[in-house]
Amino acid sequence: MSKICIIQLPTLSMSEARIDYYIRVVKDNGACMVVLGEYVLNSFLNELLKMPKNLIKEQISHKKELMRELAKKYDITIVAPFLHPKGDGFIKGISKFSPKSTKFWQQNILINYHHWNEKKFFLNDAKEINLPVFNHDKFKYGVISGFESHFDICWQYMMKNRVDVVLVPTSSTFDSNLRWEELLKIRAFTNQVYVLRANRIGKTKFEGKIYEFYGDSFAVSPNGIISSRLKKEEGILLFELCKDELKEERKAWKFREIIEEREIK
Repeated sequence: MSKICIIQLPTLSMSEARIDYYIRVVKDNGACMVVLGEYVLNSFLNELLKMPKNLIKEQISHKKELMRELAKKYDITIVAPFLHPKGDGFIKGISKFSPKSTKFWQQNILINYHHWNEKKFFLNDAKEINLPVFNHDKFKYGVISGFESHFDICWQYMMKNRVDVVLVPTSSTFDSNLRWEELLKIRAFTNQVYVLRANRIGKTKFEGKIYEFYGDSFAVSPNGIISSRLKKEEGILLFELCKDELKEERKAWKFREIIEEREIK
């Protein structure tokens, strides 16, 4: 068994008190890893577009140092979408803050819609799929950002790397939750993995209208069933991973066995 936690939050202020409190609670409850949603450590895209670049860099520097300190203080690993300065701009990706090191992977596929255009703002330049994959507490983890989770190639990457748990940090709005449920339930089942979706809360404005990031973070078991979930309020979701459950589902359905025989490349 291994315990992991989703902390469901809006964009954090520069104060450390709130996140320090939650991580302390998480650690006291035996979790070894914390997952945050998109645009929790950094302001949301619509706000970044209006912010001076020096202020964005200050926010990045402060939050990076804070996450490093908390990981070390509580001997815990924190996985979260994060920005990284690049020249006169920024790269969007995933950071893993552990007690002894920090690693950053840039996001591979960015949203490019007219009302939500990350590709235009960020300077990501990934030429091929290279998603975060790492071992932690006897499980193999992978991370797929919210938008990337729509693409088969990202899940094929996870299957090729024999991942056990896929973390999906999102910033979902527009009453899209039923679609997200169906998407991630079927991905968990057909890939025989745990999927933990960490969605943010809060509000933003698109084309003159206010929309809500509705939270509803959830954990899906490898049988495709949502095992635990939050509502729309700020809070934490503690979830236990089980090696035996993974083995049983993989033995029953044999999806992985069949794919591995065909040597996905």
